[in-house]
Amino acid sequence: MLLVEAEKTTRDLYNAVLLGSGFATDLATSILELKRRIRYRKFDIILLELQLPDGNALETIAELRRDTSAGIIVATSCCTMHDRLRGLENGADDYLEKPLHPRELVARVRNLSQRLNMAVRPGQEGLVYHFAGWKIDLATRKIWLHNNIEIHLTENEFRLLDTLIRNAPRPVHRDRLLMLLDEDITVRAVDKAIYRMRTKLHAVLGKSEPFVETVHGFGYRLVAKRL
Repeated sequence: MLLVEAEKTTRDLYNAVLLGSGFATDLATSILELKRRIRYRKFDIILLELQLPDGNALETIAELRRDTSAGIIVATSCCTMHDRLRGLENGADDYLEKPLHPRELVARVRNLSQRLNMAVRPGQEGLVYHFAGWKIDLATRKIWLHNNIEIHLTENEFRLLDTLIRNAPRPVHRDRLLMLLDEDITVRAVDKAIYRMRTKLHAVLGKSEPFVETVHGFGYRLVAKRL
């Protein structure tokens, strides 16, 4: 994995924790170094601080998503809700707020690594997930039935489904899902978007097919069976 952190004490601490947990690491201290590293080497995960000496790496996330298939975890102490939303829209997989507990850092990295390993099939580019009756490519943002009929979701609906898939089988809190929406930001906005998404898939898969489960008092969880 690639650790992108300008502050030496923090960089050394994270590096020691990750190495001690069995991860192979490389280091970068700026956006320029980050771009050089990914040009010549393939990484599974990038741990990214946003505030770097040569600028804010928020917009760089979109470039990373185009140029690499690596999972992206943002770890920063300088992050507004707007930044979190922009980062997730640009393709970040997870957000961590500093200061980090070493065990949480390792757990988040391991969880993302496991999800990425399960998602990518040999010979296919991007993150392609196969379920009973349908498949989704998170890189091209397309969903197909197994008879190759495409299902169209709105941008908001796709963001929610993307996050539920990447976190499955863990439930995702409603507040986290709410940050993904770019309009109608109300308490009920997530529920409405989930309802529309369920309706579209149930229309072609049948209501008996489990898909997204409501976790009362918390949020939602993807329960569709992965093949």
